[in-house]
Amino acid sequence: MLRGACGEKQQRTRLETLIFDLPSGVHTGRHKIEPGEEVHLDKVDPNDTSGFERKGDDEREESKRLNEKLRELQEMLYAEHKTKVLVILQAVDTGGKDGIIHRVFDGVNPQGVQVAHFGVPTLDELDHDFLWRHHKRVPGRGELVISTEATTKAY
Repeated sequence: MLRGACGEKQQRTRLETLIFDLPSGVHTGRHKIEPGEEVHLDKVDPNDTSGFERKGDDEREESKRLNEKLRELQEMLYAEHKTKVLVILQAVDTGGKDGIIHRVFDGVNPQGVQVAHFGVPTLDELDHDFLWRHHKRVPGRGELVISTEATTKAY
């Protein structure tokens, strides 16, 4: 059971059940951003593995399992049409952004994913906040958008 904004009890949706039932040690909720919440990237550890420390064959098996879980979550995201997901990958050119998309999103339905590529920020874009140029590619309800951004420096 969950509690709503006014304290009333609510049943978990199928999507929430899939998210909350991820294996212990894999921390998912701490990166969720609530509406109106400020994002402070300087408080996010870039070396955080979210509890995933495995190597070799164990890593490949766990990766397959998590890819299947992600596929299920994508189906529920679309079906429930309530939540939207924006994934932003930022790295220098050849920093592995496309490899991450290929590896992490291997099991998802490509028809349900949009990928937006951004190059090095222009001077105008640098005059605004980190998310300014991503606003036009923000997903609608039930959608998943992966935004990749090449940069020469951190914002």
